Amino acid sequence: MAADDRLIEIMAELLTEVHQMRLDSNERMDRMDGRLEGLDNRLERLEDQQIKTNLALGELRLSVIRLGDKVEQIADLDKRMRIIENIVLRPAA
Repeated sequence: MAADDRLIEIMAELLTEVHQMRLDSNERMDRMDGRLEGLDNRLERLEDQQIKTNLALGELRLSVIRLGDKVEQIADLDKRMRIIENIVLRPAA
């Protein structure tokens, strides 16, 4: 009978410890959930920012292409102007 009482006492202590372990585990899981939500929010903001950055890079790319076209036009006009200057302002020889 004493052995049975001791066994019941040990099982009661074990039940208390298991219950505390469950509470600790649940608390840790809740903290992890909060951290994961925070990370998810940060990731969403980063994805939104990446979309904006990609759009801005596309606009910059087009601007550089247009600028290159304008530089070519100016270089062509300069070349044509030099030809005209050489004809009009030809030194009297």
